[in-house]
Formats: sequence, C-alpha cells, structure tokens
Amino acid sequence: MTRKLTLEDLNEAARLGGPSTLSEKTLLEPAAGEEGIVAPAKYTAGKIPTYIFEDRYVNGKAVRTVLIDSRTSQSNRLEAYITQAIKDGHSIFSKMPHIKVTYRSNDETGNEIERSYLEIQLPHRAVDAHIRIGTVNGASASEFPEYVNARNSTADNMMPLFELSPVTVAFGAWDATRNKNQLRIASSFNGEIIGVLANQDENRPVFRAGARVDPVAASINFDASGAKEIAKIIEPEISKSLKDNFEKEKKGSNIGLGAIPPSIYNGKDEKKKAYDGIAVSSIIRTHVLSFSTLRTLHFGKGPEGDAAIRVLIAAMIIDAMAGSNAELNLRANCFLRESAKPTTILDKRFGESEELSMITLEEADALLEQAYEQAHAKAGIDWHGQVLEVEGNPLVIKSGSDDEANE
Repeated sequence: MTRKLTLEDLNEAARLGGPSTLSEKTLLEPAAGEEGIVAPAKYTAGKIPTYIFEDRYVNGKAVRTVLIDSRTSQSNRLEAYITQAIKDGHSIFSKMPHIKVTYRSNDETGNEIERSYLEIQLPHRAVDAHIRIGTVNGASASEFPEYVNARNSTADNMMPLFELSPVTVAFGAWDATRNKNQLRIASSFNGEIIGVLANQDENRPVFRAGARVDPVAASINFDASGAKEIAKIIEPEISKSLKDNFEKEKKGSNIGLGAIPPSIYNGKDEKKKAYDGIAVSSIIRTHVLSFSTLRTLHFGKGPEGDAAIRVLIAAMIIDAMAGSNAELNLRANCFLRESAKPTTILDKRFGESEELSMITLEEADALLEQAYEQAHAKAGIDWHGQVLEVEGNPLVIKSGSDDEANE
C-alpha cells in the first residue's frame, strides 16, 4: 500500500543530498473516447499556424508525438490556480506577499475603468515591464527601495525578492532588460502534455472550420452609405482596422452578419489551413518538481531557516500542482479525461525511487499550512497579505490595441 507525501519528505529534500525530484504522471484520453480528436496548442511558422510534432521515447520505443500543452503553458496553469486561490481567500495563498499593478482609464462615456493584475499573471512576474515603468506612491517603481533590493537579489541571498514576490522565486524569472545585475532564477517546476499520434507513419491533422448559419439572410452586403452608417453605430466597440476594412468591403460577414460556409481554410488565405485537431492513441501529462534546483537558493537564514523556506516553496508548487490537476480545462476542442490512476514518484537517489499515492487538493492545502508554520518558526516568515501597489503607466493603456501585432 502506497503512502502520501509528508512534510518530513520535503524536509529531507530541502537538504543537501536529499531526493532530486518529485514527479507526477497522468495518462489522459479524449473525453469523447478513443475515436475523438484533440486540439493541441498552435504555434506559428512565419504567420502560418501549425502543431509541434516531435520524436519521444514512450514505453520503451521511439514514437511520433504532438505537443498538446507546453512547459510554459503548464506553469501558467499552476499560477492561474494560485491567482484564483488569492481571490478566493485561500488560507495561505491569500496572505502571501505579492505585487499588484492597477491601470485606470475612461470608457467612451467618461466612466473610470480600473483593471488590476498580479505579478503572477504577468509574463516576467516581479521583473515585468508593467511594474518597472509604473509608479509607487507617485515615484518611479524601478527606484522604489524595496523593489530595487528585490531585483538585486542573488542565489546567495534571495530573501529580498522572496519577501516581495514568493511566486517569482518559485516559478523563475529573468531580469533580461537590465544592463547589469540581471537576476536569473530557474523554475523549480516543469510540466507538459504530449499525445502519441494514432498514425505513426504520417502527421495527419484535421483541417476544418465550423459553419455559421444566419436565419435572417445568408449574405448581407451594404452599399457605401449603408456601410458608413453601420460603421458609425459599431465604431465604439470595434478596432479601427476592422472598421476601415468593413467600410471598404461593405460585407456584413466582416462584422458577424450573414452565413459562413464550412471550409478547411482560415478566412481567404488558402495558405492558412484551419487546424481543428488530431487523432492520438494516448496522452501523457508529466509534472516534475526539482528539489535540486530549489537547493541552489539561499535566503540568509542559516541552514535550518533556508531549508524551511525551500520546503515552503516546494509546498506552494505541490499545492498549485494539485489545484491545476483538479481541472482538465485546456482550450476549446480539447476535452480530456483521466484514463488511469495517476502516479507520483519520489526520487530516493542512487537509482532508487518510491511510488506515493497521488496527493489530493485538501492534503496539499494541509501540507502547505504545515510548511508555512515551520518556515514561520524557523525562518521568521510572516505572511499577512503584504501587497506592493503599483500604479500602471497610463501610456500603456493609451498606446494599447486589440489588434494583433504586426511583426
């Protein structure tokens, strides 16, 4: 009978010579059954969408696979769980220090709109440009002493950054735009989802775009004056490029009027096939927590205190893994279910390992609470909802656009 992961396991892993990794593997399948297709993540080759096909080694043989969800995407899913946990008042995450950037602007009628983002949601976390070009109490955020100290953190003393943004220490960052003292933190978490192709001889994606039926009229085309009048009505809610294109072509289909027949192409460009999905024989999700990476970090709290903080970070990631595992929501047309009981493996060094029972979200929450209490006692960690409030630079809102970048 397998046992559950314990705080003592994490304490051992936080010390030199302890386990190197904790890994999870979950076998998945299309929710529609083996005959169903799934929609992997799309990438661009130039401006042409495509899937990523790779050779992998699965069950003792080389196979052709498709990347369904990338490492970056899996990290984002863990961070999305933490973000929601903060909003929901989670007993530990809601008290965890974080950075919040708030943008204020006015809508078409003059009413103020306020939008806030946590550093967990920003691409570069605590060193993101949204924070660096903002202000704190009216002064430049990049010159705010607490923030400067955090950016000056090193692997020998990561405490200033940990006190400001624990998630940045947990999931990694690179302060790449700085001309010196470029802080680089490797993520302690790695994960992905791959699908083994049903057809091993050839990559065969399914190309098709859904039809749209308009019960009023199959085709709606305006004359010049009609297009101008309609454009004036919808102008406040559409992009300038869409408005200009509609006035030029006068086609109702540009703004969602009229029917669209089914096609294998995206719009008019016959080079852009509409990727709809692909058949797979099996789907594998892996999550890996690297204790070795965590052990490279020090916090100026002595061996016991540093180890306690590493345990807290590990427990944060494990809790987020459990939270992310609780929902198999990836993207449209990619509905999945678990096809077998997940496995958890704790590395015991020298080629040995131990299989553990998969931790539930409730058990992960309890483990995180134990880890926090230990870090509070041994390293003086005190989380009580500290927030660095950053006022977003209004030029960002003024210069932003919903149009896709032309790059």
